[in-house]
Amino acid sequence: MPRSAEPGSHELKLTTTYRLPSGRQVRSDSRVLVRVAVAPAGGTAHLSDLAPLSTANGFGPVERDRSNGESAAGDGKPLTIGGRTWSKGLGVHADSRVEYFTAGRCERVTASVGVDDETGERGTVAFEIQADGERRAGTGTLTNSQDAREISADVTGAETVTLTVTDGGDGSEYDHADWADLKVTC
Repeated sequence: MPRSAEPGSHELKLTTTYRLPSGRQVRSDSRVLVRVAVAPAGGTAHLSDLAPLSTANGFGPVERDRSNGESAAGDGKPLTIGGRTWSKGLGVHADSRVEYFTAGRCERVTASVGVDDETGERGTVAFEIQADGERRAGTGTLTNSQDAREISADVTGAETVTLTVTDGGDGSEYDHADWADLKVTC
């Protein structure tokens, strides 16, 4: 992988050449997925400005600085919870998981979270922040009728931070969830 490789996932071709006991030379090509991660710089940064290690989303792609929208990338609207709008954050749909590499250099993750207003009168979700797979903060179940809830987690020393949203226990229909003003302090 060249030093100039951009953060994210890259597919590499691995070629192996070897001889069989019969003396015949064999060549085999394999595809390998390599993840390139860059730790956040010092200070406070919006996580939506950083490349995640991995993402999984219940419907469509995870959206940067937009609500989840529908199935296409970039089809979301502004992040809006309880009538308040944010320009930075992540729009997801339950069940979702977004993982970031923090290299043990960061201390805190903060956000304003909730069900996006685009769901109308429906949607229930629960947010959680994990550090190296250990739960550090959670909201419990939130509904579309609630204003944004502040969430903050101590992630000191963690190599990875994972943001999850689950369906609140009633299925994932209409579960568009926003991680508004999502920041990491390193």
